[in-house]
Amino acid sequence: MINLTMINDRIEFKVSEHIAHVRFARGKKMNALDPKMFEAIHQLDTYLRADKSIRVVIVSGEGGNFCAGLDKSNFENIVNPKQHDAAPELKNRTHGIANAPQYAVWMWRELPMPVIAAIEGVALGGGLQIALAADMRFSTPDSYYSIMELKWGIIPDMGSTQIMKNLIRDDVIRELTYTARVFSAEQALQWGFISAIHDDPVAHALSVAKEIVERNPHAVRSAKKVINQSYYLNAAQGLLIESEEQQKLMGQANQIEAVMAVMQGRQAKYED
Repeated sequence: MINLTMINDRIEFKVSEHIAHVRFARGKKMNALDPKMFEAIHQLDTYLRADKSIRVVIVSGEGGNFCAGLDKSNFENIVNPKQHDAAPELKNRTHGIANAPQYAVWMWRELPMPVIAAIEGVALGGGLQIALAADMRFSTPDSYYSIMELKWGIIPDMGSTQIMKNLIRDDVIRELTYTARVFSAEQALQWGFISAIHDDPVAHALSVAKEIVERNPHAVRSAKKVINQSYYLNAAQGLLIESEEQQKLMGQANQIEAVMAVMQGRQAKYED
């Protein structure tokens, strides 16, 4: 069964066999981030969290591009004094530890299930920040990237600074941020921005997603939680959260089913 939803005319969202396929649906604008796209991402967060059957999320873009970053119309808030005065105060934490624009990136990191980005064409500025928030990033050989914010006289401010530091060498981050240089898929792979290059990243993402679906979904979620928090905890805190999450899993129905399936040589049937 496939449930297909269009969110705010900006995101196509369907669920099939425990996998949520999310596609930015603004292809004529290279899936640029306008206010309606930000609203759609926030609404999508609610959908994904509410459906306990979803075990993996794949996110891609319509029209041969992932996301070109902020729509140029957004910069009216910067160059137009009246618009700028009406803009929200970015220091306000409206979504947990983040503001609203930051949460459009950070929510992919905080989703309880793994997220796989399948990148074609461009992932620029805010688009690259969204891709970086995924657990894995697969891209086409001809895709290209930029930490583009300095081109517009601003800085990356949607959460990527807190993600890149765990993926990419410090001097590489600084050079690409300060110059706003465009770089290739091969360079992105070398530096750690993407996980692998594939001719059909959506198909590869689906293949990996199907492997994840075969595992205990509660253990997968616990693993993501432990890995996410490991970057921000000291060793004692990290060891404790490992133990806490393991204690929740041991002896539960899905954990027992995982063991029995291996011993009996069959595919496991898990509860959501």
